[in-house]
This record gives sequence, structure tokens and C-alpha cells, in this order.
Amino acid sequence: MKTKIVVIGSGSQFTEFFLQELFKFEEFKGCTLSLVDRKPARLEQEIRLANFINDCVEWDIKVEGHTDRRDAIKNANYIYCFIAVNHMKTWKKEFEIANKHGIYPLEAYTVGAPGLGMSMRHIPVMMDICKDIEDICPDAWLILDNNPLSKIMAAILKHTKVKCIGYCNGHELVQMALEQLLNMDERDPSERSADPVEREFMVPAGNIDITLAGINHCQWLLDIRDSKTGEDLYPLVKKNIKDINKVPTGYKFSAEVCKLFGYFPSPADNHVADYIWCMDRNIFKDFDLAPYPVDQWFGGKDAKAWKKIADSIDTPDVARDYVSKRRVGWWNLQVARFMMGGEQKYFPALNLLNNGAITNLDSDIIVEVPAIIGPSGAKAVTIGDLPEQLVPICALHGKITNIVADAAVLGSRELALQALLLDPFVPNLKTAKNLLEDMLEYNKDYYTKF
Repeated sequence: MKTKIVVIGSGSQFTEFFLQELFKFEEFKGCTLSLVDRKPARLEQEIRLANFINDCVEWDIKVEGHTDRRDAIKNANYIYCFIAVNHMKTWKKEFEIANKHGIYPLEAYTVGAPGLGMSMRHIPVMMDICKDIEDICPDAWLILDNNPLSKIMAAILKHTKVKCIGYCNGHELVQMALEQLLNMDERDPSERSADPVEREFMVPAGNIDITLAGINHCQWLLDIRDSKTGEDLYPLVKKNIKDINKVPTGYKFSAEVCKLFGYFPSPADNHVADYIWCMDRNIFKDFDLAPYPVDQWFGGKDAKAWKKIADSIDTPDVARDYVSKRRVGWWNLQVARFMMGGEQKYFPALNLLNNGAITNLDSDIIVEVPAIIGPSGAKAVTIGDLPEQLVPICALHGKITNIVADAAVLGSRELALQALLLDPFVPNLKTAKNLLEDMLEYNKDYYTKF
């Protein structure tokens, strides 16, 4: 039977990158692609785009479109999920609620009070999706690329039987930043000529190798090496960050964290700062920090936007050029590709249940570590101990993640309050209680378990 890949939430901008990858690697030839979008007009444009590219590159893919995910996931092997619940509006609200109570996040959708709010809305939907997977295609792999990633994963792995892996492209973002810091961001001409894939934007040059470990949106670079010579580049990183002018935009706070803790954090300032509780808005200016500009987010597309994309890819040459480009470093589809192959392959960063991969963190938390992927799934690489100074940050947020996951699944006000009380950015009981009341009041308009 041919491989079937399902994309739930295919109205996401990420589907653009997904199609570029799908039509790039021959392992996907002849597979079935099932797109799931609750809006028919938008779905029609997505299908038109996929079918046109398919015909132009002669990939022999069967493209399906569904508004009902239960129809789509029949006989599925891999299910990708890009769903977001009214993301632009609710993301702005998370900033607003946090700021009202004297909390000033920079990312505001993965961790802390905003992470709890996002979980309230996303986890119940994911539980319903997982129930469908259990009923219809229990052997399928669910590959997540939506936030709050670790909290959704914790809920799925504890409360369902679904096989689940989480992916985030942060490892490529920090690798690219370090290449810039080290003046090693030029792509080798010989490699460029030998590489059939044109790499344009937000993709590392491949001149350094990194090993990172931690939790989603707060990993730590344990090793940085020259990919050709094997030279340890950490001393040069620590030397270069002494000059703030050498540090790439979006990594000045990360550089400061490296000075303080001895290890460079990943993936970028706006993510890392929401985890490290020495952060205070009084130092925002010192490191050029500012809350994420939500209006600039490109994650969702309406039918008109998808029509514009589909209309722009109007000849075979344009379609082939589109496929040849990899505009954003993004390994998501490689998870399925590696599983489809017959060999075990190294993968630089996946979100998985710890199970001893980081030996001085509890086994029941979600970690982001290198992994080995093969036909039977993914297994975390054993990292050993994290440096002791890094453990409290990952351990506390990892445990809060589990509490938030349970709270969102069960609709437990008690657990939700406990999660806020444990959050180092929440200063006292009164603030925690008032925060929770505002969250619950706002989320009355959404499908939650509360």
C-alpha cells in the first residue's frame, strides 16, 4: 500500500514549505496527500496548487481534500498537524492579559501564563483529533509542528495511545545565528554546485555542527564544532560575544545568558527570555528586546491569499523553480521521510518523552534532543547529564508543562492555578488567582474543558 500523508490545518502558511519538501524528495513519489481544511474555498485553492505542481514535476501523487478529518485520516501513515485556534486574535489577547497583571512576555504562546491560555484552547482540540486517530488509524504517527508544542505533546502522551513526535526548527535558527557570529555563514561553492536544492532564506550554510539539549524553546548548545575540521568552536563563540556588535540581531540576550551560564541557549531571544526568570522588562532596551509583533506573523492564509499563491505558480518552469527552493529551514517532513526509509538516521532535534535521554531530568517530561529515526519510529539520543546550572530551568518548566497539560485535558482549575503559582514570573497568590479568572473568562468563547 502506498504511503498516505495527512495535513490537518492545511490552511497554514507552513503548507507552502511542506509542498516544497514533498515534491523535492523521491521517497514521496506516488504517495497520497490528504489536505484537511475546515474552509472549503481555501481548501480548493490548496488542492489546485498541489495538483498543478504534481503534474508539472510528474510526482504521481494522489491529492485529496477534506473538510472532515475523519474521512481524511483513513489508512493514514503520517499525520501532520498545523492547527491554530483563532491564532492572531488570541495571541494578542495573551499579551494583553499578561501585561494587565504586570507580566511582560516576549513570545507569549509557549510558556508561562500565555502558554496556559494557549493550552486551554489547543489541547482539547488535539485530544479530539487523537480520539479519531485511535478509532480510525491507530498505527499512524502524529507529527506535531504547532504550539504550545511540549504541552500538547505531554497531554497526548499521557492521556492517549497515539504515537507522537514534535518538531521545531529552532535548531536551524540558532545554527544560522552562530554561523553569522563566527563569520562562517558563506556556503561552500563546491557544495553549492553539488546540491540540487537552492537554499535561500533562513537556512544554515552547514559550516558548523551543533549538539543541543533541553526543552522546547529553551535548549542549550552543548557542543559547537567546525563541520569540516572538527575544531571546538565554543572558545571562539565566547570570545566573539564579548563584543555585542558582533552578535546577530535577536541573539544579544542569548549571548548574555551564555556569559552568565556558560552555554549558549536556543533558539532565539524572544523564546529564551520567557523561560529565564532573571529577565525583567527594565533590561529590554539593553538587549534590543521587544514583544513579538503578532501582526507580522505569517502562519495563516485565507482563500484569497492561497489563490494568489496558486495563481503565481502558473507554468511548469515556475513550479519546478518553486520546488527547488527551500525558503525556510524546515526539517519537519524529513521525519516521515526518514521513517519511510530502511535505515536509521540521525536527526538534530526532536521533541520526545525524556525517558533517560537527559539523565538528570525526570523521565516524564518532554525534552528536545537529537534522535535516531528509522522505520520503527524515533529514539532520543542519550545526552547524559545537563550541566547543573541549567537543570533547574529545564526541570521546573518541564514539570509545569505536565501540570498545564493535565489541567487542559481535565478542565481542572486547581491544576491551572498550581501551574501559575509555580511560574517564577507570577509574583504572588493574588496575581495568580486574578490571572486565572481573566483567562477563564476570555476562554468562555472557545472550546475548552473548563
